[in-house]
Order: sequence, then C-alpha cells, then structure tokens
Amino acid sequence: MSGELVVAGRVYLIPAKGLLGNAEEIILGKLNGGELKYVKDIEIPCTRPMLIELVVDDDCEICPYAVELIGEMVAKCDNVTAKIYNITYVKEPFEVSGTPTFMVNGVVKWTGIPLGNMKILEDRLIDAYIRSHPELNNLIARLKGFADQHGFRRNPNNRAFTRLIYRLLSNIDKYGYPYCPCRPVKVAGTTQETYELNKDKVCPCVYATSEVKLKGRCLCGLFWSEQEVDKYINERLEKYGWIVEELKKVVDEISRDNFREIGSRIVMGGSREYIESIIRTLERIYAYLPED
Repeated sequence: MSGELVVAGRVYLIPAKGLLGNAEEIILGKLNGGELKYVKDIEIPCTRPMLIELVVDDDCEICPYAVELIGEMVAKCDNVTAKIYNITYVKEPFEVSGTPTFMVNGVVKWTGIPLGNMKILEDRLIDAYIRSHPELNNLIARLKGFADQHGFRRNPNNRAFTRLIYRLLSNIDKYGYPYCPCRPVKVAGTTQETYELNKDKVCPCVYATSEVKLKGRCLCGLFWSEQEVDKYINERLEKYGWIVEELKKVVDEISRDNFREIGSRIVMGGSREYIESIIRTLERIYAYLPED
C-alpha cells in the first residue's frame, strides 16, 4: 500500500502522515522500554498471534491516545501486530461509524477508547482471542458432551465461564492439550512427554465427576450440578432482581411513549426533563450492578 510505513516490523502506519506522522516516534519509544501507562495491569492474550487494526483520522481528538495504546500493546506482547489506518488519506479497511475504531483478529470491533477502565479492553481482547481460536468449536463440543452425559451444567456466571474457556484454549496453545486451568502442569521435554505426566488433567479431567457430586462443582468451577446452578441463580435474583425490574420499567416507559414521541419532544420541546429522568434512573441502577 502506497505511503505505508513499518515500525519495528510489527506496526504498520497507513499512511505515515497527518496524525500518523508523529506515531513512529511514540511507538518506537514504547518498544524501546518507554512507560506503559495503559496496559501494564491488564492481561493481553497473545499465546497466539493477534492482529489489532485501528482506524483513526486527523480530526479525532482522542485518536493520539489510541495510537499510544496500540504501541503499548505491541510492546507488551511479541505476538501482537498492529495496522493503523488514517482514513483522512486512505479508504477505511472495514465499516466504521466513528474514530478511533478497533478490530481484533477480524472479529471484535468497537469504537472509542476505555481510558478509564482498561479491564473493558482486556475483556474485548480475550473475547477476540476466544472467538478467533481454531480449536474453540472442538473444545465446546467436548465440554458440552461431557456435561450432557453426566447431567452437569456449565458455570452460570458468563464472565467466569469465558475466562475458563480462555485458560483452556491458552493451555492448548502452550502445551497442546486443554489441561485444567486450576491444576499445575508438569512440563517435560516434548508435548507427548508432558501429556503422559498430565493426561489425568485434560479437561474434562478425571476428577471432575466426583468433585461435582461431592461439592456441587469441580475444582475450577467449569462444571456445576443442576442444584448448585439453581441455588446460584436464586441467590442472584434475590440480590439483584430489583435491578431487572427497574430496567424493565425504563424499557416499558420508552416502549409506551415510543421513539416517535421522544423524537417529537426533541423537535417540539419538553424532551430534556423526560430524558433526564430516564438517565437518572439508569445512573442509580448502574451503581448497584455486580462487577461480574
């Protein structure tokens, strides 16, 4: 591509002018041991190669921060490659509604930059790693078959379940097999030798059935008994059910007046108080949302 500049072999500036005219110095600073301000406390899932694509433009006020963030991710993980496009000069590589827009491994796309909460970024990177992993479907089929055979359920907490799937896929990349993420792996000279030492830990491990029957869940919490899942859901409903009801009221309120009515209020007047009441309700609910 004309005007493309490669920085240290793993970052492509397309083209290297406008906003990206200063990016080479910033990124090289990160690659040469500069301070990691944004990603030092987050996990970047890079046991497999990861391609991060970023779309910026010259008029975007926060895009320089996004470029710096990309530099930090590349500096932190040797398996990360980045392509940064400035659509002031080149055609956008995928559909964007604003800048900055990120695409990870061609599957996870989002607009904006979560500078105040890097854990959101971590979740998106892990999501991309999982969704683009070639062994994902085989792993899910394996786990589902085991759960169905024994009448077990998977961890009902979506975030915890996603993290466990990520750990299993990471173990496939590291060791060749989905070893239980909560049991230590004894590493030997070859993949097969490592397997012989740890084959009892390949998920579903040989201990899972007895652990679920005895404690209601296996050691890492991937498989649960139906009774334990029901208990968990009932406890969460008791604690957070009121949030669901409050959100239902907000949705019903909007649905009842319909968006045409909201649009009419915006055009004809009287919208601010109405919409502010909805925002205040959502803000109050947000403060009580569970972290997981």
